[in-house]
Amino acid sequence: MLEKTLVLMIIYLGMILYDVPKLKQANRRERIIYGTLMISVIYLSLVFVMDLEWPTLDDFVHFIFGKPAQQIVDYLMSSSK
Repeated sequence: MLEKTLVLMIIYLGMILYDVPKLKQANRRERIIYGTLMISVIYLSLVFVMDLEWPTLDDFVHFIFGKPAQQIVDYLMSSSK
């Protein structure tokens, strides 16, 4: 866990050093988008570092597209017989 935390801190430090000067010149909309993306990155980083069983982006995609995808597969499998 310590190694994961150190690597993420180094990555975040690099991101901050690179992005802060650009964000100072960015408009409000770009800052909001950047902040939203960073919230999701921090959430997924916490899940990764602490080995939590919280929902991830993969779970969200399966929740949204799982049943329609399974219906398509079932239809194609029944058509091929």
